[in-house]
Amino acid sequence: MQYYMRKVCGWEDTEKGQTRQFKLPNQKSRLLRKGKNSLTIAAAGGCSRLAEGLAEVLRKNYMESPENNDYFHSIVVITDRDETDTETRFIQSIESVLKSENVTLDKQIKNNQWTGCHMTINAGVEIQMRLLVMVIPFEENGAMETFLLDAVAEQDAYDKKIVEECRDFIDNTDTERRYLSKRRLITKAKFDAFFCVRTAVEQFNERSSIIKNIPWEDYTAIQKDFKLLEYITDSEE
Repeated sequence: MQYYMRKVCGWEDTEKGQTRQFKLPNQKSRLLRKGKNSLTIAAAGGCSRLAEGLAEVLRKNYMESPENNDYFHSIVVITDRDETDTETRFIQSIESVLKSENVTLDKQIKNNQWTGCHMTINAGVEIQMRLLVMVIPFEENGAMETFLLDAVAEQDAYDKKIVEECRDFIDNTDTERRYLSKRRLITKAKFDAFFCVRTAVEQFNERSSIIKNIPWEDYTAIQKDFKLLEYITDSEE
């Protein structure tokens, strides 16, 4: 996700502040900047923990001082449709967290729509926020991992052969689907299989370099819902 926000939306990675940025216990996060704005991309550890992660974000906002304006103005919760029971239940879990943290919505939450909301923080001041819930239908052709592998295959004929063979291997193994029980898991496995070959010695920098060089701007044409992320610092909804 951070590569998409950098290449397509113009955010920049910086080492400054990385040790103090918001993150959930035992999870990773990354702080990006664009002008005077900052963006934290934080993993929750699966769909079942997204509501918990949102609660932590809201609690952080509650404790912030109104003087420095250093709270999360825009909050985006992204999950894969394969990872949640139903869109309705997922949104209900989000609404339950908002209610428990005394957040008032300007309108009902709908998938892939910005929603205004507000809450009174510890200092007794009301703050305004925006919330975007994205339950993305990551079909095979629209999955980020599929896009990445296709892009790698286009750049090098030898890598293309490896990509194809890794895909064939995943398609023809675990035939009883004991472990790769969901389409999303199969997509991820194909991606991981390629990089297990391409960067077998856990060479993070090499993997990162490969992903950075992907034409991320082309991904928006495939996954149009991501265009909403371009407005993360704007008032447009």
